[in-house]
Amino acid sequence: MNAITMKKMIHCVAVSSVLSFAASQSMAMEPESKSDGKNHSQMSHDAHERLTDSQVIKVVSTANNGEIMQSKTAMPKLKMEETRKYAQMMINDHTANEKKGQALAKRLKLTPQVSTISTALQNDSNKMVNKLNQSSTVDKDYMMSQVEVHRKVLMTIDKQLIPNAKNSELKNMLTQTRTAVAKHLEMAQQIVAKMK
Repeated sequence: MNAITMKKMIHCVAVSSVLSFAASQSMAMEPESKSDGKNHSQMSHDAHERLTDSQVIKVVSTANNGEIMQSKTAMPKLKMEETRKYAQMMINDHTANEKKGQALAKRLKLTPQVSTISTALQNDSNKMVNKLNQSSTVDKDYMMSQVEVHRKVLMTIDKQLIPNAKNSELKNMLTQTRTAVAKHLEMAQQIVAKMK
């Protein structure tokens, strides 16, 4: 019993350390401009935004396409075998999820609609792509960005997408997507931990 409790405590401390490190790294890497500050407060303000199913499907699509673009941008510059495999997995998994989302949207007659959440995700992704294009430490920067983006998407799924989705098929797809995103986050954290 004590060994299990101790293991759980060590795991929690390890996970929170990785998350804290990732957060501090992303904050340290890019000083916040005035417009960034607006985006962050806008993002927290949007924590209570009501989304339609059409907006939910657009957020999922934006996340998928952002992941694909970031991974394709990093791929030619990646040196480590593990990060290359991870980037290829991101391209494959998010392409498959995007196709599934498009098929579902077509079946449910949903036209994806932009929201402040999808716009914020798109802006974050564009910044990451620009950073990766200019990076001299692509493996590390790519994996750090993967921790950051998967954490954000996981939080968005939990706090925004699942609670707002009305269609049961859409909710089911979001639940499956959440499982994949959590797995991607865990893998990214493990790779980042090995880089220190």
